[in-house]
Amino acid sequence: MSGSSAEALLDRVATLLASSSEVLRGDDGVSATVSFDGTRAALQAMSLADGLDVVSVTQVLAWDLPNTEALRDDIDRLAGETSFGSLKRASVDGVTTDVLQNYTFPAGGLDDSALITMVTLVLSIGADLARRLTD
Repeated sequence: MSGSSAEALLDRVATLLASSSEVLRGDDGVSATVSFDGTRAALQAMSLADGLDVVSVTQVLAWDLPNTEALRDDIDRLAGETSFGSLKRASVDGVTTDVLQNYTFPAGGLDDSALITMVTLVLSIGADLARRLTD
């Protein structure tokens, strides 16, 4: 996918999300940050191979949670319950951890309805997981 094609794909995603979420475009033209139902996510459009154009979603589900065995168990349990994306912990100090969801899916051939359905589905699942982790 050329830069302009990646930009066009991200333009579509940003336009579709703009009616329900705050979307901030990155300077590179192929990335954006979105606020969705109490969470923040980074979106990026890219080409992995000829004909394989994807959107990658990385959503922050929780910040600075105590890095405990109970939290690790909760993340493992929740990861096993979701069909979209993977859950990961990111800890710099070993004391606290952030929880992220990542999902990358083929998007170049999707029409607008299917594209917004996929993006919203991934973000909605992440927002639900965020509530379950922090309630």
